[in-house]
Amino acid sequence: MNLHQYLKFFGILSGLLLTCVSVFAQFQDADYDGVLDTGGQDKCPTTLSQIQGRRAKALDEMSGKEVVIRLPDNLVNYLHKERTPLEQEKTKWLNKRGEVQREVRRVEDKYGKYEKMSSKERKAKAIELDSVLADIKSKIDTLDKQITLVNPNTAMEFTGDLEDTEGRPIQRNVKVKIRIHVDVFGCLPDDDRDGSPNMVDFCPDYVGTVETNGCPDRDKDLIPDREDACPDVKGPKQTRGCPDRDKDTVPDKDDACPDTPGVVELNGCPDRDKDTVPDKDDACPDTPGDPNLKGCPDRDKDTVIDKEDKCPDEPGAVELQGCPDRDKDGVLDREDDCPDVPGPKENKGCPRILEKASKVQFEVNKAIILPVSFPILDELVKLLKEYPDANIALAGHTDSDGDDDSNLQLSKDRAKAVGDYLIEKGIAPDRISSTGYGETKPIDTNATPQGKAKNRRVEMKLSNRK
Repeated sequence: MNLHQYLKFFGILSGLLLTCVSVFAQFQDADYDGVLDTGGQDKCPTTLSQIQGRRAKALDEMSGKEVVIRLPDNLVNYLHKERTPLEQEKTKWLNKRGEVQREVRRVEDKYGKYEKMSSKERKAKAIELDSVLADIKSKIDTLDKQITLVNPNTAMEFTGDLEDTEGRPIQRNVKVKIRIHVDVFGCLPDDDRDGSPNMVDFCPDYVGTVETNGCPDRDKDLIPDREDACPDVKGPKQTRGCPDRDKDTVPDKDDACPDTPGVVELNGCPDRDKDTVPDKDDACPDTPGDPNLKGCPDRDKDTVIDKEDKCPDEPGAVELQGCPDRDKDGVLDREDDCPDVPGPKENKGCPRILEKASKVQFEVNKAIILPVSFPILDELVKLLKEYPDANIALAGHTDSDGDDDSNLQLSKDRAKAVGDYLIEKGIAPDRISSTGYGETKPIDTNATPQGKAKNRRVEMKLSNRK
């Protein structure tokens, strides 16, 4: 190849390279929005990056309703599947056109295998190549039309997750179709001009921020004012934008214990013993108890808390510090010798008549009741009839005079004599029990007549027969 031929070949090659660069620039569309970048025609060359990964209003193909869906992080990957093979096919025909154009130049310049070709042959070959070029142009034009149709303005289909307006998931893997609708300059409509295109702008009539999907956010806490319960004070999403100093998910404005982590059910106050009474109101904060008793336990359910209840396992009266008093005589059952029959406290809760009856007089060394004691025993009968559920236990005692065996038998006989009198007056036998202890249980000295008189007695104790 001589110098002239080399220069001519280099010129042809340079022209082809310029043609390829021109063709590439002519059809470049960096953001795949259907508006070519040629000559600055696309004024918004980053359309898809403005909306990818964001929550958008879309059409649910199944229901036909508008929904909220999170767009894929790379929308280019979700364009019509046909676009890539169409572009590949177009590139193939562009390369083929370049090859044919080079052949046309070789024919015209009588270069290579066309150097010695006759004029007639050269003309026929040129006509043949022009026909091929025309066919290639037709194919490229058709592909251009198809590519124009395959862009986000037509539709992008993908499967995504539906959300509510606050970003909470509703349904996963839903098929949706999105139309980008860029204008002739490749830009997405943005009516309020806040940088959030309408399709991802949930407040299209108010200037907002990109981070809050186009909605205003006065306190800059990334929670839109319309969803922010405290729009002028920063707060986390968990408390709808309100401050929460103790991080217990109860906003400070609603938190009765804003500096101590607590539970939602108790307005943010702690409850160590889990009895639903806040520690600040709980008189027993470490022991589960009754909410009606300031959180203190009450085992016997008598409204007297255990720590103040002298009888915590027996229901009792408040005025008796939680101890029972069955006969309501003001003497605790545990201190009442007659818990089922009222009596004065100084007589250990037993009726006075028992004290009198215990001094029944008998004939000397006999179990015969002297008539002087009959009125006292009649009072005892009246008491037993007034309290039909009461039993009476009789216990005979003697002084130390006489031998032990005789005294024991005498005490038994005297107790039985009192019981027989009561039966004779209408008291059922099964309500009466009697025994004797002789001289074994004195209550005073046997060294004096007075003491001996006290030791000669029939003790009586009442109890509930039930």
